[in-house]
Amino acid sequence: MSIDSALIVRKDRLPTRAALIAAIAETGVSIDFPASFRPDRTADDRLAVTVDGDRTDFDFRVQPLADIVSEDLPEGAADWGDTVLWFGARGALSAQTVSLIQEVLGRRYEAALMIDGELVPPTALAAAGEPPADLDPDFAATMRGTPAERAAAMERYVAKHYPPIPVDPHARTKDLLKQLIVPILIFAALGGFYLWSQIK
Repeated sequence: MSIDSALIVRKDRLPTRAALIAAIAETGVSIDFPASFRPDRTADDRLAVTVDGDRTDFDFRVQPLADIVSEDLPEGAADWGDTVLWFGARGALSAQTVSLIQEVLGRRYEAALMIDGELVPPTALAAAGEPPADLDPDFAATMRGTPAERAAAMERYVAKHYPPIPVDPHARTKDLLKQLIVPILIFAALGGFYLWSQIK
């Protein structure tokens, strides 16, 4: 499953690769982008990164805001910039890495987050910091630490609160038989033709 989101930003405010790496390093996280990565013009592609020594990746592309049909944008989107950075995260570490990059771009470069048709202004991204004290401690752990720590906390939270649905063994057998029925019928038909030709 892909988690899709975007940032709206002024293209002339976007940092260089080195400046973005340095800004993320200020959070205590080491990140490395491919040498060809340009935040202002990287083509539609899967971007592989190393975060605190762990490899992950996510979809990333840059698009002028003017190329998007205005009905597909939340109200006030154009107030925040002229460029859209699209992100598609897959998996916990990928999602937490994207979240960190977006927080830094929001705080440092005044990028607004666009997710599920809603617009989150840079001030809200910049204030993301410490989770509320009354938040479930298991969930609060998913909002603290490095991307790897947050990803591990998210996986623990999901495993604890959303255990996998047990599979009925009879249903599994039925599904297996359904998958085998066509090959069995074909084999039986071919066998029948063969026997018929031998008898004849």
